[in-house]
This record gives sequence, C-alpha cells and structure tokens, in this order.
Amino acid sequence: MSFKLSSILVLCLFLSKMVNAQANAAPTKKAKLEIKPMVCMVKSMGQICEMTISVDWSIKVPQNVCLFKNDTSLQCWQNTQKAKTNISISISEDMTFSLKNEKMHVLANQKVKINAAVSRKYRRKLKSDWSFF
Repeated sequence: MSFKLSSILVLCLFLSKMVNAQANAAPTKKAKLEIKPMVCMVKSMGQICEMTISVDWSIKVPQNVCLFKNDTSLQCWQNTQKAKTNISISISEDMTFSLKNEKMHVLANQKVKINAAVSRKYRRKLKSDWSFF
C-alpha cells in the first residue's frame, strides 16, 4: 500500500512540475493590434487604394516595436507599451500589417482587405460575343 501511495505522490509531483514548466514556457497574452478601417473600397480590382488608417496597439511589457506593411517598416516606437496613431497608406491588394519587436518576432498582425464596388466576376454581359449583323 505504501508503494502505491508513494508512486502516486511521485507521479503527482512530476505532473505538477510539467504543468508549471509549460505555464512558464507559454508566452503571456499576445499584443493587441487594431487597425481601422479593415476594408478599402475601390471602383475595380487592381486600382490603388489610398486611405488613412487608425492604428491602436498595446502590449504587456514596454518594448521597442515597429509596425510593418509586409516587410516595410511604417513606424517604430522605443520602450513603449501602447500607442495610437494615424498613418496614410497606399495598397493595391489585401495587405497584412504586423507589429514586431526588435528581434523581428511578430507580436500581432491584422489584414486590411480591398473590395471592389464593381466586381467583374459577377457582372452580366450585355451583348453576345458573336452576331450575324
């Protein structure tokens, strides 16, 4: 009986150490990145969308971070925990914006989509391709 009890205690101790190690290894809550508007409207696909986006982000611990549009740095902050700013952008396709630290680890990202007012995909053809006259 004492062997079972001691083996159960060792097993519980081992499992608690594993859970504690995983909790310490898991990163704390990621950064919050909010970009508005999330959609840009153009007349037809392929056109360039120019707009001003509102960027609001926050992280738990102050760090040196930069906002990236794909691999292009848009703006950086030194030893900052949160920020709110407006940035003018030009995009011609859906774009992912990322908040990265100085080691280039992605803390958060958000996608801005482009929608066309007139979609050629669903547009009805008004006349046929051939005619006798």
